[in-house]
Amino acid sequence: MELRNARIVTPGRVIENGSLSVAEGRIVEITEVSGTPSGLTVLPGFIDLHIHGGGGADTMNATPEALATLCRTHAAHGTTRLLATTITQSREAITAALVNVAASTEPVLGGIHLEGPYISPGKPGAQPKEFVRSYDAEEFAGWLTAAQGKLRQITLAPEQPGGDALMAACNAAGIMISLGHTDLTAAQTKSALDAGARQATHLFNAMNGIHHRNPGPVPVFLTDPRARVEIIADGHHVAPEVIAMVYAAVGPTRFIAITDAMEGAGKGDGIYGLGGHKVTVTNGKATLADGTLAGSLLLMDQAARNLRAWCNLGWLELAQVTATNAADQQGWHDTGRLTEGALADLVVVDEDLNVQATYVAGNCVYSREQVPLAEG
Repeated sequence: MELRNARIVTPGRVIENGSLSVAEGRIVEITEVSGTPSGLTVLPGFIDLHIHGGGGADTMNATPEALATLCRTHAAHGTTRLLATTITQSREAITAALVNVAASTEPVLGGIHLEGPYISPGKPGAQPKEFVRSYDAEEFAGWLTAAQGKLRQITLAPEQPGGDALMAACNAAGIMISLGHTDLTAAQTKSALDAGARQATHLFNAMNGIHHRNPGPVPVFLTDPRARVEIIADGHHVAPEVIAMVYAAVGPTRFIAITDAMEGAGKGDGIYGLGGHKVTVTNGKATLADGTLAGSLLLMDQAARNLRAWCNLGWLELAQVTATNAADQQGWHDTGRLTEGALADLVVVDEDLNVQATYVAGNCVYSREQVPLAEG
């Protein structure tokens, strides 16, 4: 396969009119070419580390059909790898979701993000509070077995009972520790980073805010180079001005765009479910009955549009915050970047970041009817 006469966004360099050749699922050559540019851009495929659902399906449905719908929905918006994310629920419900993901062969599926249940009862957000609990070593060991090596990331509150033991178990299993739904102080945040945590789950949301004499976790995340930060760039969870502030603080290498999408993503306004809650979606905003934000309707192409506008990002920076940083955070060094030898996980977009085609390992998983690029 060859894509020609497109802008190619490689690490550190944008080729304004280039060709990208693929063989056996990997990029074999990227070169400059002559001819009339198509007006299209090839970016590394978007990577989303925090997705609950989409297209009317949810990870917790625990069926192959639901996972297929979720993956197809996000692939149509440029996502080439995602972590199917659970929610705080019963042992049985979480186990079923893990078993389902572990058995899946969906090409977009990169693994599991376990969000809860070992979080703070004071910061549940939209997580069902009745299922929030302290670390249970036997339960967690069972989940590791059920996940068959696909448990890649966990959101936890390290200040809760058993937090140290849980982080040690995650470090031993090679699971990325993300801190969220937490009552952390600044000092506790530093201690958790010392213990191996490396990420903030949806920064600002479901954690203590900033006060100039009681800073909480946010300033630590913004200034400690060991941590990357998730941001839900929908304009509802965090104001655009604050997102711009975060980007200015952490720069292009520590910012990870996520959607935190729930099942209504790609569907529009209506009534949906999330962890047993009824969620009302109105004008693109998902809330519980009490007004609590309940995931998002965001898809990664819209996140990219928002971040380009709010943070004044160029193509290089956009590729980092929507793909490269997430790949590096997960140790996926053969994706998230357009380089020779990397997997051909890529998205073709127009100037307005509308997705024209999505490829995973060189296979087209989504395409509009006509993509004006030479391909063969």
